[in-house]
Amino acid sequence: MSVKLHYFDGAGRAEVTRWILHYGGINFEDIRYPELTDEVKKQCRWGQVPLVQVDGKSLTQSVAISRYFAEKTDLVPKDPFQAALCNEYVDAVQDLLESLYVIWYLPDSKEKDDKNKKTIEANKTRFYDVFDSIIKSNGGSHLVGDKLTWADLWLAYSVDQFEIILGVNIAEGRENVNKLKEDVMNIPQIKAWLDKRPTKKF
Repeated sequence: MSVKLHYFDGAGRAEVTRWILHYGGINFEDIRYPELTDEVKKQCRWGQVPLVQVDGKSLTQSVAISRYFAEKTDLVPKDPFQAALCNEYVDAVQDLLESLYVIWYLPDSKEKDDKNKKTIEANKTRFYDVFDSIIKSNGGSHLVGDKLTWADLWLAYSVDQFEIILGVNIAEGRENVNKLKEDVMNIPQIKAWLDKRPTKKF
């Protein structure tokens, strides 16, 4: 299988797919762009990255891409309801991340700092408290079922992404979320990638 992953030169919306590909031992070409040119945009159905090309066929949108490879690497539960729960939790992570990206693109100012603080506190309560209780009620190790799923990777990535961009652990004090994040980031295949990935602030 030939896999080409196109994205900016950073972690961002392509990073979970990178984790999944490394976890599954799927070789891929990690194509990075300092900026999107018109030529690159023409390859993308919606004019944006990430874009993945699998044996010449194109797929876009970060969640769809990560779900595709999650299914190939046994990270999607076979049970339909558990699979739907994973979808729900990944969608919640997207809402969480969107609040971060909206603020990140604002020009540096006191207003931006104030919004960052409010967003961090709001997300701790709205998202990480809920995720923490879900993990706890599910045995303390995973969001869904008794094995690793792509929802676990998305949640772990969200904490990692906030740390990269804001320099803070937004899930501080949420014991189960932090344990899950550490467990995911210490999976040998993923850790090997994290140890060598480019250091970029997004």
